[in-house]
Amino acid sequence: MKGVVVDNRLLNDKYGLMCIDSPEFVKHAKPGQFLMIKTQLHDYLYDPLLRRPLGICDVNVKRGTFSLLYMIVGKGTKLLSNMHKDTTISFSEPLGAPFNITVDKRVAVVGGGVGIAPMLFLTKTLYENNNVDVFYGGAEEKDILLTHVFERYSNNMKISTNDGSVGKKGFVTDLIDNIDNYDKVYACGPKPMLKAAFELVRNKDKVDFEVSLEERMACGVGACLGCIIYVNDEATEQVKQVRCCLEGPVFDGKQVIWDTVCKERL
Repeated sequence: MKGVVVDNRLLNDKYGLMCIDSPEFVKHAKPGQFLMIKTQLHDYLYDPLLRRPLGICDVNVKRGTFSLLYMIVGKGTKLLSNMHKDTTISFSEPLGAPFNITVDKRVAVVGGGVGIAPMLFLTKTLYENNNVDVFYGGAEEKDILLTHVFERYSNNMKISTNDGSVGKKGFVTDLIDNIDNYDKVYACGPKPMLKAAFELVRNKDKVDFEVSLEERMACGVGACLGCIIYVNDEATEQVKQVRCCLEGPVFDGKQVIWDTVCKERL
């Protein structure tokens, strides 16, 4: 698929926000899905060779636009940050399994760092029919972004940073006073944060838990097997391998084998 860059601006020296015009993409996009985007500045260049996976941050159905929040960490995202308005850009269709949207429930949306990106689209969708509390954490002040939008689409919002520069000092999971207040928890962010969120709900049978996992993806369609994680298979009661890009990136967080997900690859 192709679209036209409507806006691309740096939010600070670490993060950028790109808005793309593509009514066809917007028509099919769901909260929790992602795309593989081409970061090459010219069609005759093949560096970087692989596309970059980015979560869908938000959509505007009326305008036919969608936005991507990205962190500048390497060559691909640096090139992405240099793309100007009116640039034609290539990307895949919406990929992966989306979040399951609950109705008439009290839900907690937990995000950390750039993991907050897919949670904006989710929060806006949930807010239509649920009571939504947002818990947003980062390492420092520059990791806390788009708070004015989250506040508009949540009943309550709490912020934390590791260094205390914004909100409460500490981890985002420390902000949740009573997990029993919620019917469901949605989370996306660094793996240690997700595991900490899992520890809050693991013995709470009445609290559902969905997570969006971030793994290194080369193809985005399940062919390369580069984003394998391990989950419990309820049907067979066995541990099985699943592809984060195809069976995920959204999973039942209570079925994920967190010791393997959080283990650093050599």
